[in-house]
Amino acid sequence: MVDVIWADRFGREKGYVGKVAGDFTIGTENTFALKVESSAGISQDCYLMIDGTEYGGIVDGVEIDTSADYVTVSGRTWHGLLASRLVVPDAGQLHHTVSGDLNAVLGELVQRLGLWERMSAEESASGMSVSAWKFSRASADMDAYTGIRAMLRSAGAKLRIRYDSALRKAVLSAVPRGDYTSDGLDGERVDFILRRTRPVNHLHCLGTGEGLERVVVDLYADRAGNVSKTQTIAGMALREEVFESSSAEAAELEEDGIKRLKEMQEEMSECGLTGADDGRYDIDDIVGGTSVEHGESVVTYVAQKIASVTSRGITYETKTAMEV
Repeated sequence: MVDVIWADRFGREKGYVGKVAGDFTIGTENTFALKVESSAGISQDCYLMIDGTEYGGIVDGVEIDTSADYVTVSGRTWHGLLASRLVVPDAGQLHHTVSGDLNAVLGELVQRLGLWERMSAEESASGMSVSAWKFSRASADMDAYTGIRAMLRSAGAKLRIRYDSALRKAVLSAVPRGDYTSDGLDGERVDFILRRTRPVNHLHCLGTGEGLERVVVDLYADRAGNVSKTQTIAGMALREEVFESSSAEAAELEEDGIKRLKEMQEEMSECGLTGADDGRYDIDDIVGGTSVEHGESVVTYVAQKIASVTSRGITYETKTAMEV
């Protein structure tokens, strides 16, 4: 049995939901939809969560079917609350720059985003840090969830969210990324889908300026996924794309372009873990698979988790990058 707690708009816990059925999706979409007993009185701005887990969030919508004895409540998960907030630099600044222990940085961001009423960060140090990490005003990925995950990955970390009923808050913390590439996921023991697609290997980066005065940086990836200014792939294997950041000078353009091209290398690999997941994987954990028979292997990361909740328990579905 799954104990789903519900709380009013002020976070005051009112008890457990009785019959419940539905899904929490995190990583992408970052929403939930649950059928609950109509007599519970759950309405917009209430909260639903499972204590000690990342599955929970705020109710944004209620669907009522007068012929049924339940209502369908939907909303943003804790992950979704971060995804629906923008990290906006101070007036006159192109970036919001952070440095220090990752948990301290998460705490500062929770305050900056105005989420402190229902969220907090782990008070103890994570032991991992960043130096002058930039959240850019010009980036298409200004949402806090995307930016925080990128920041944590740069330090070898991932975002962990756990609801703490004693605090009545979802607690954010930075923990090391799990690496499950040595778990023995090979085609002789576990069934999985492995797919590799040729990624973009030349990124033509355009920065500030106009016409011939425009800042241009060309970046290249080799067959191993390493990024530099040296082209090693040509001919029919060359795959090019434009990356534009219209306010970026050369140094910043190169930094952002390298980050994007590296992401493109990861995004073109897929290792589907259908049937191999018991719920232990977190978003951004590193996973991989090897087909001994075909001589192919892929290393990628977890991009989406779906937790399906019923009165009997929780089942999990995990998807990697490129599956979602």
